[in-house]
Amino acid sequence: MKIPLFSILVLFVAAITRAADPAPDAGPPLSDAGNKAVAELAKLGVDVRPIAAGLNWRTATVRLSGAKPDPNIFVLLKDVTTLQELDLAGYPLTDADLAQIEGLTNLRVLHLEKTPTTDAMLAHLKGLKNLSYLNVYGSQVTDAGLPQLKELANLKSLYVFETKVTDAGIAGLKQALPNVRIEKGWTAEDIAKLTAKVEEKKPAPAPAPAPAPAADNKAAEAEVAAAQKKLDGLNAEIAKRREARSKAAQGTPEYDVANKQVQDIKPDIEKATAAVAAAKAKIKPAETAQAELTEAQKKLDALNAEIAKRREARSKVTAGTPEFAAANKLVQDIKPEIEKATAAVEAAKAKIKK
Repeated sequence: MKIPLFSILVLFVAAITRAADPAPDAGPPLSDAGNKAVAELAKLGVDVRPIAAGLNWRTATVRLSGAKPDPNIFVLLKDVTTLQELDLAGYPLTDADLAQIEGLTNLRVLHLEKTPTTDAMLAHLKGLKNLSYLNVYGSQVTDAGLPQLKELANLKSLYVFETKVTDAGIAGLKQALPNVRIEKGWTAEDIAKLTAKVEEKKPAPAPAPAPAPAADNKAAEAEVAAAQKKLDGLNAEIAKRREARSKAAQGTPEYDVANKQVQDIKPDIEKATAAVAAAKAKIKPAETAQAELTEAQKKLDALNAEIAKRREARSKVTAGTPEFAAANKLVQDIKPEIEKATAAVEAAKAKIKK
């Protein structure tokens, strides 16, 4: 059996990554104070559990469960000294909260996305010498805060999407941490440029719709519109979930969670697609064909815009790197959908000609 070159590349990169990160030891047992803290945290809605069976290393997820944030959570967390992964995404953090976890020196993964983390608050991370992953997406971090991270010698991945971090700030940090991979995402300027390019390449609009249908088609058309609106919403949601999945590394807990969310919504999309088809079947043939063409062209336009966006992203990374391979896969993955959408447009046009 012939194995695709891309699959070999993915396996090779994964092998290198695993070689760079030796399998963790079981870790030291949690102290009595730590066990008591875990029990108290559970009462506050904080799930602290072993990273895997047979390991003492812990992972914790903190979410706002009441009307107000509870500062006792962070007082308790500082006693969970075997904590290696901490997810605080979306939590209304304060400077005092982060100060409490300064002593969690075994921490390797820290999620601070969509939190009010500031440049000054990053000072509390200086002592986390084992930190390898940090996500401050959507926070208040700027270039001024990045020097606070220069002492994190083991940092490998830093995510600064939707912050005020610039290329200059990233370059400065990489001088101190040359092996860190920093993901900045797309700026408003990047998106504006891409939008302009997409508009230039956009195909001619679909033919003008046929004259207003007879009165007996109005109810059916309303049903089609409602069903299509629901389907569009679901398609937008799965696109959002796929985007979130693409930002997580395969084989990690984050990727598994994101992938499950993608799979969970697919049955709803199938039902919604069937509902649209059933509603369209109630419209008279001529109007159905025209509506089908309009919808098919709309879908094709959206896919063309998406592949242009993916090609633009691919052009920003160096050929032959894992980042390029991943970006190129996203481009190739969407091509079959574009082929199907193009065929659907041609089929709809053929029905009108008849």
